[in-house]
This record gives sequence, structure tokens and C-alpha cells, in this order.
Amino acid sequence: MQEYMPYIIIGFVAAVLIAGTVVVARVMWRKQVGRYIIALTGHREAIVSALKAAESVIAELAQGDAEQIMAFSAGGSDERQTLAEIAERMRIEHAELTDIALPKKLWKFADMLCDAAESLATQAGGVGDQEGEAVLDALLALDLASVRGLLADSAVEAERVSVQYKVTDPSVYGGGLYI
Repeated sequence: MQEYMPYIIIGFVAAVLIAGTVVVARVMWRKQVGRYIIALTGHREAIVSALKAAESVIAELAQGDAEQIMAFSAGGSDERQTLAEIAERMRIEHAELTDIALPKKLWKFADMLCDAAESLATQAGGVGDQEGEAVLDALLALDLASVRGLLADSAVEAERVSVQYKVTDPSVYGGGLYI
């Protein structure tokens, strides 16, 4: 038995080191996934903010008179510029969300956000890129309910993954990111 003692000790130390490495790797992985969840929540809040801005532009136009609507369709109005900026920002959000390498458990959350950003970019850009009467047709064709639905679904998914990965970072509160 004496002759096997060094091998037993080496085997025991190796087993402890392997177990320790696995535990540390698992803890670090969970922390990294938590960072991804916080990053995706930030992207979600950017899309929510852009949606609110688009809705406020539409509400302002709905309350406006015929002269304001004609100025909007002629181009160069602040409202059209706002919609064009929203479209550009959502294209950037879409590209950023597409380029993030995420763990498989977060793909659904990221896909919902990506779809919402793309839909908002397409719709807002469709209004901003048109001229004359086509602007009003594009404005009437806006369907922001689909974007709202995707954002509502993404809030549920954000809550699910936040609970699963125990994201209790103080910067994440109620599914929103507060900086």
C-alpha cells in the first residue's frame, strides 16, 4: 500500500483541481451570461425609446392641421427627420444585435429584439424615404402594434432568463436598464 500512496495523493489532488476548475468555470459562465442579459436589456430599452418617439411623432401629426400634414409630406419637416433618425438608429441596433455572439439560451431574446428593431427601422424608414403622397400612404401603413407585441414578448423572455440566471445587478430593475 505504501508504494501506491504517491499515486493516490496525485490522483486526489488532480480530482480536486479538476472539480475546482469546473466550479470556477461555471460561476464565470453565469456571470458572463448575466452581462449579456444586461446588454440585451439595454438594447431593448433603446428600441422601446425609439418606439415611443415614433408614436409621439404620429400622435403629433394626428393632432395637427392640414397645413402641418402637407409640410410633413413635402419633406424637410422635423417629424420626417425624427422618423428618419429613428430608422437609422434601429438599423444600427439591428446590426449590433445580429453581431453579438450569445449563448443559445439567449438567442430567442435577441431574435425578438432584432425583429423589433428591423420592423421599426423598415416602417419608420418607409415614411422617411418617400416623397409626396407616398409619404402619407406610408404613414397610414405604419403598424407599430407588431413592434409593441415583439417588445412585450421580449419583456417576458427577459424576465425568464433574468430569473434563470439570477441577474440581480442593481442596474437592472423591473426589466429596464437604469444608468
